[in-house]
Amino acid sequence: MPHQRVGFLSSQNYLDRNAFSGTLYSMYRALKARELQIVELGKPHKPSLWHKLLGRLPKNNAPIKFGSQRFILEYTQFAYQVQKQLLKTPCDLIVAPVASEELTFIQTNKPIIYFSDVTFNLYKQYYPLKLNQEEIEWKERQEKIAIAQSTKLVYSSEWAANSAIQDYQADTAKIEIIPLGANLDEIPLVKTVLSPRKHSPCRLLFIGKNWQRKGGDIAFEALVSLLEMGVEAELVVIGTVPPVQHEKLTVIPYLNKNVPQQRQKLNEFFFTSLFFIFPTRADCSPIVICEANAFGLPVLTTDVGGIPTIVKNGKNGYMLSLSASGKDYANLITQILSDQSSYQQLVYDCRKEYDERLNWDKWGERMYQIILDILN
Repeated sequence: MPHQRVGFLSSQNYLDRNAFSGTLYSMYRALKARELQIVELGKPHKPSLWHKLLGRLPKNNAPIKFGSQRFILEYTQFAYQVQKQLLKTPCDLIVAPVASEELTFIQTNKPIIYFSDVTFNLYKQYYPLKLNQEEIEWKERQEKIAIAQSTKLVYSSEWAANSAIQDYQADTAKIEIIPLGANLDEIPLVKTVLSPRKHSPCRLLFIGKNWQRKGGDIAFEALVSLLEMGVEAELVVIGTVPPVQHEKLTVIPYLNKNVPQQRQKLNEFFFTSLFFIFPTRADCSPIVICEANAFGLPVLTTDVGGIPTIVKNGKNGYMLSLSASGKDYANLITQILSDQSSYQQLVYDCRKEYDERLNWDKWGERMYQIILDILN
């Protein structure tokens, strides 16, 4: 039986491991591993349309006008290119991850699976946007079109799916919820992950570019609270330079996961930490939680956005309220560490959650079944 021909649609370079934090590349690779013939729609080997648009910004960094003639022209040209590809290489179905802009301009009668980790209505509540009312209306229109014309809507969390239903009247029968996976080239061995960890010092790992939005100040407060409680502790911060200093604070401004030596260094921090502390103020479906779980690292985070789909309290970590202080995190840490067997069980359950739910193979498996159900 010939393999089904599936078009992978994105104006971003989904062959670039840095695009969309490597998530598009992982999705593409997960589908390629199935019995499918993947058609690369767009020109993933060239700079993405989004980067082209950014490169044409005025020198004063004025924001792009999302409904401007230039914006529409760029996407119209992209759509024309894709339409020609579809005529030359017809597809049975199109997978369109985070592609609401692209779908606005694509005309096809083929089934479409649209994936997203957020809706625009949620996004504008969570993140500061320099958009005027006309641009906001344009983005809302794009979201509605993508949702309306898609055969299936795949979201990474109940949070995003509920917004699609409540804010955009999405048909519940069209919706599937599939958690994302960890963007890792090499999965750590279970034997290594489950090896007992050194409990002193209590190393906390924090990863994020935006110190304030990711709750870095709370992570630092947790460190200080632990030290005041007499716990030998340290905090490793990767990805940013915090506005604080401390002898027990180690700062690594940047690690490139695409450079093997730097990836190995990051892996070592995952292996040698006791907790991944992530008191984020706003997030959709942070991949880094899945990565921490792959290393058996319990996650201490907040009950916001799409995180409740990823973290099961007491299983692969704990979610605290947005109002929780650094001292609240410190108290939870000491409570968990008071029983070493309980902590080891938490490590085991973290890896189990990764193996059973939070990896790209599982994502690809479920997507493959959705594709077959639609085409059959």
